[in-house]
Amino acid sequence: MKRFILFMLAAVMLLLLVACGDKSNDGDTTAKDTLVIGHYGDTPNFDTHNNLNDNGMRINMSVYDPLVRMDNETYEIKPCLAESWTISEDGKEYTFKIKSGVKFSDGTDMTIDDVVFSLQRGMEMPMAVPSFARVVGVEKVDEDNVKVILDGPYPEFLFAMALPTAGIFSQAAFESMGEEAFAKNPVTTGPYHVVDWKVGEKVTLEANEYYHMGEAPIKTVVYQVITDANSAVLSLESGDIDAYVDVQQSSFSRIESNDKLTLHKGQAFGMNFIQLNCSKAPFDNIDARKAMAYATDKESMLYGILDGDGTIVDTFATSEYLGYTDEVTKYPYDLEKAKELFDKAGVDGSTEIEIILYNTKASKFAQVLQNSLKEIGINATISQMERSAFDDAAVSGSGNIVVDGGTFTAPTIDEVLYTAIHSSQMNVRNYSKFSDARVDELLDTARVTLDENERAALYQELLIRLSDEVPMIPTIWNTKNIATNKNLNGVSANPWSFYNLYEFSWS
Repeated sequence: MKRFILFMLAAVMLLLLVACGDKSNDGDTTAKDTLVIGHYGDTPNFDTHNNLNDNGMRINMSVYDPLVRMDNETYEIKPCLAESWTISEDGKEYTFKIKSGVKFSDGTDMTIDDVVFSLQRGMEMPMAVPSFARVVGVEKVDEDNVKVILDGPYPEFLFAMALPTAGIFSQAAFESMGEEAFAKNPVTTGPYHVVDWKVGEKVTLEANEYYHMGEAPIKTVVYQVITDANSAVLSLESGDIDAYVDVQQSSFSRIESNDKLTLHKGQAFGMNFIQLNCSKAPFDNIDARKAMAYATDKESMLYGILDGDGTIVDTFATSEYLGYTDEVTKYPYDLEKAKELFDKAGVDGSTEIEIILYNTKASKFAQVLQNSLKEIGINATISQMERSAFDDAAVSGSGNIVVDGGTFTAPTIDEVLYTAIHSSQMNVRNYSKFSDARVDELLDTARVTLDENERAALYQELLIRLSDEVPMIPTIWNTKNIATNKNLNGVSANPWSFYNLYEFSWS
């Protein structure tokens, strides 16, 4: 009897050890079907057309299906609800053939009328602008095809249609529930649907059993709000969460040294740049603009401020962009050359130079500029403003230098440069107040040129011309990241930081 009791005690201890082993963050995810993702804030709603909040768009990416989706790494546009599409010769009409047999998350059938209704609503909603800014009409062609009409050729349109502001949903559910209720619990075709929302805390999604590509490998997803970045890393390390979106650079080495975690990094659709006010002294003088380019210490910006997270650039595109060229004029950091050119332009310690900006990162970049100018006897003041005041000052041209940047819809030069440099955009984003007839012509012509080789040649000339005229100084190309449990598969950094969770699975 005593031997039997000892045997039973040993068996119980073994079971307890196994159970404890299952709870530790040792990478054992056998039969795991839940994913907990941390991000820095909550969503205002789940309305595909009324949500430009980063956290909300991230969730909507998996709740709604758009017509097309984009590959995170190759930027290839792939079918989703649209199985194919054709483009008219003038580039103004896109006809999408819609996949048959698709069901909504409530089990009802999706029809071409649902697609038309969704797209027409997108045209009317101000916050759906990233997807519908150029759309002027949506027409039902037949029971399988829908036509989207643009105001002109727009080669980036398919990227706009891949955004979470262009999801498709049930017209019947929307009309019966009403807009407000629908925004809390939408009926959609996406791989997941919303089952719980604790405002300010977390959103719980469950796999859509009717999903047209097959049910998602991970059955339950929780988006958990963690506002403190350090707390997020601790939660990752302990296994309380399985992933965190957009980890701070200061935590990179800590995550990369943890053999239970993986840090996925990739290029963003965005960069940092400096805009020089060409409408008044001193930067109405091209020598002063070139001097400022030589006085821009990009290495200090990258390594001193961003901890190396990014890429130093000499132009407004990366090698993946159509029209990229390395044949631009480059301005390596050279204070002697900068002083020589400033002297030539008549710029000295008596010249007033004001740097304007609105966010903390830009303020640090501005301090780098300020320090470099000080070394060659030139004084610059930094004015950090509230966003609305900054916008007014930048548009009015009150400052001399604007430290800014942007995130863009598509990996194209037009997205990066049109609003920043075209003369028609003086009251929008052309803070350089730069006007050049040839630059305008190149941008305008490229917009209506459908042949990719011809458009690439136009962009190459544009990039070279801007490098010679220097109305703007490119500095650092941004990155995006997501840190995850090492056993989470199918993950690659998305340039928008919006993830299609259908691609994820546990090993």
